[in-house]
Amino acid sequence: METVQDIVIVGAGISGLTTSLGLHRLGIRSLVLESSDRLRITGFAFTTWNNAWRVLDAIGIGESLRRQHDLTPSILVASTFLVQPASEISFNGHEVRCLQRRSLLEALANELPRDTIRFSSKVVSIEESGFFKRLHLADGTVLKTKVLIGCDGVNSVVAKWLGLEKPVFTGRSAIRGHTKFEGGHGFGPKFRQFVGKGVRSGFLPCNDENVYWFLTWTPSTKEEELEDDPVKLKQFVLNKLEDTPDDMKSVVERTELDSIASNQIRYRRPWEVLWGNISKGNVCVSGDALHPMTPDLGQGACSALEDGVVLAKCLAEALSKPGGEEINKGQEHKRIEMGLKTFAEKRRWRSFDLITTAYMVGFIQQNSGMIMNFLRDKFLSKFLPGMLLRKADFDCSALVSSKSSSCFRQSKILTRMTQDVEMKEQPAPSNSVPASSPSTLHHLKEIASLIETGAYDREARRILRAIRLTMALRRKLKASVLSSFLSFTLAPGSEALTRLSSYLPKEDEHEMEVDTATSAVQPLAKHSLPELEIYCYLLVLIFLIDQKKYDEAKACSSASIARLKNLNRRTLDVLAARLYFYYSLCYELTGNLAEIRSNLLALHRIATLRHDELGQETLLNLLLRNYLHYNLYDQAEKLRSKAPRFEAHSNQQFCRYLFYLGKIRTIQLEYTDAKECLLQAARKAPVAALGFRVQCNKWAIIVRLLLGEIPERTVFMQKGMEKALRPYFELTNAVRIGDLELFRSVAEKFSSTFSSDRTNNLIVRLRHNVIRTGLRNISISYSRISLADVAKKLRLDSVADAESIVAKAIRDGAIDATLDHSNECMLSKETGDIYSTTEPQMAFNSRIAFCLNMHNEAVRALRFPPNSHKEKESAEKRRERQQQEQELAKHIAEEDDDEF
Repeated sequence: METVQDIVIVGAGISGLTTSLGLHRLGIRSLVLESSDRLRITGFAFTTWNNAWRVLDAIGIGESLRRQHDLTPSILVASTFLVQPASEISFNGHEVRCLQRRSLLEALANELPRDTIRFSSKVVSIEESGFFKRLHLADGTVLKTKVLIGCDGVNSVVAKWLGLEKPVFTGRSAIRGHTKFEGGHGFGPKFRQFVGKGVRSGFLPCNDENVYWFLTWTPSTKEEELEDDPVKLKQFVLNKLEDTPDDMKSVVERTELDSIASNQIRYRRPWEVLWGNISKGNVCVSGDALHPMTPDLGQGACSALEDGVVLAKCLAEALSKPGGEEINKGQEHKRIEMGLKTFAEKRRWRSFDLITTAYMVGFIQQNSGMIMNFLRDKFLSKFLPGMLLRKADFDCSALVSSKSSSCFRQSKILTRMTQDVEMKEQPAPSNSVPASSPSTLHHLKEIASLIETGAYDREARRILRAIRLTMALRRKLKASVLSSFLSFTLAPGSEALTRLSSYLPKEDEHEMEVDTATSAVQPLAKHSLPELEIYCYLLVLIFLIDQKKYDEAKACSSASIARLKNLNRRTLDVLAARLYFYYSLCYELTGNLAEIRSNLLALHRIATLRHDELGQETLLNLLLRNYLHYNLYDQAEKLRSKAPRFEAHSNQQFCRYLFYLGKIRTIQLEYTDAKECLLQAARKAPVAALGFRVQCNKWAIIVRLLLGEIPERTVFMQKGMEKALRPYFELTNAVRIGDLELFRSVAEKFSSTFSSDRTNNLIVRLRHNVIRTGLRNISISYSRISLADVAKKLRLDSVADAESIVAKAIRDGAIDATLDHSNECMLSKETGDIYSTTEPQMAFNSRIAFCLNMHNEAVRALRFPPNSHKEKESAEKRRERQQQEQELAKHIAEEDDDEF
């Protein structure tokens, strides 16, 4: 009996399970066939780089694996050919860990729905069946599938069906092992590697107890028989490691015999990846079935993870129904074929690059020639690890669903959190708990776990991610939820718990019982990390501000700042920057901003001494805001000029800095610099920061008007800004036509808006621009006009005012006219046709001359210098040179005689 499946994946390895989980995240079901009766763990462990962790984060299992495996800070490379100290290359800025294969496969399998993996299901043959593929299994079962994906390793049945040749033997073999040290190994987290004499070996701790080691060499005919005997394998490895340090030998000596494995190193020829059939119809290959490579780059498993995510995205796009329309089988088959071709094109060159580079790195590192060993140890030892990092700096982008299931869409927040923290608890059904508090509390606990991980690993980006998740939960915070979270996070009876609980309002007993019950789902874990304590302060402070309890918020923020002064940890910098912001906001909302100015200056000094760059930027912006709030522009400029250089570690803080700098420059009449700062702040601001961008545009419009420019209409029609910029649009229109009366009516009509925006003083400055614009229009329209009419048209108070204004405009060159004082009139000069003169011809002539001169200079610069150095040597100089050579030869001969 045949069963029909949409997608069948052959092989429950890394690539197969990653593809299946990626499809599951996108709402698509698949079936995974595994020939063995359990998950395969051959290889024990492998190195994972940046590209692998991006994939693991995308499919939602990255955080759980990070907790089990230590971060590798650097690699120590030593040579057994030359006696020289080991060189250390830092992995700073890169995430490198040694990941146990069993942990990865179990994490992938646990996230898949039940019955996704079918064990003991070996594929025997593949047949065509219309738009389907028919699979015959060893147990007699027959499956039909719309899509067939081969992830069945180097001996792939699917790759053979596609016409790909078997991977070839490189002439090298590898022995790998896994050692567990009860009570800890004490080696530290560094990666150690030893090369020389045709052997490459090394070991890398996975965590405090587990160590993975390897050895690669070129075997002889006798050594090829060692693969089936673990005892001989272990002794052989120890003999090969005679020139390595004792740490390496002790790791191998303590390895159990069942934890040692040997295999030949095989790879697919790179040109076969370029020109072979990676996909054909509705069939494709992935992982080691596509690109088996040597282990010298450590990218075999990482690239298999990349394949899984890319293939899942391509299939999700192919299987999505455009506009919800039904499509027939032929159209669906065509879309699947195009999706698999897209996958093949995306992975073809990446696979070619990795296979080729890995082979060349292995050839250099394991070469037994003396010349190659010398070049490697002297010149290439620091270049090769850098190549590992460059090849690992690859991002296949996050999963994006073109068709997600309804359940997946309803839990967007949960999905985002699974990219940061593994959430092992299942969400409760909607009818079991009447409120949303348990879900919020659960998310807060996961955020606390993320902060704890970031604190232990000293990775500030995790803490920054935790703050972003907190902002998404901000509207769901309740006093009962916060009370339960504080009890969960802080130690009972601690000063922080007592103080923070006192700020929270008391809820009724029913709500407290619900939250207490939900908090008991998992055992309480009490932490003493300063990061968690400061996070609790931040959480309570945000809640109090949202509830408009500003007095309690001021007390809470002051207590948090006092506690923060006693802590000097770089993992606190992100949390501290947020606390500084809300600390200032509390006092600004209560009108007491001047009270904390001295405290902000002290905090800025402390942040500078502690090299807290993010804190310096945040506090500098808060101080500038403090000064500008009270119109202390001179003091703000003095502080800005003497403060450390703004390095823009945070885009938000840099935008605020540009905005405040633009306001200062505007008041100082430096309109050109002000315009540049304000426009740059508006461009760099996030799209979600609508209010900030509105303020930047308001000030930028005023500055451009003061510069004599008229902003484009599109500036006022930006999405979401039409209503806010309406007063400035009418003001711009009044300035454009030069109507002083309209300008006055607009200023009076929107005086409250301009006062709240603090642009009143700037609008007063615009009056002169309006008058000059109107005067320019009058000068163009009239060849002769009395000053009385000018005063009437410009709505000036007297003829004397009109006379002084016209005189100043003529002096500044704003208008081309003369003033007749006796007749009290203005005489405009006639504007002639410039094209009737020779001025355009002269302008063109100067441009042409400039271009010709530049051409001639370029031609002269390309000429070779004169051949003076090739002139024949004169007879006199030749005799002088020969005499010097004879004297030098005689001197050398005398020295040789002296030695004897």
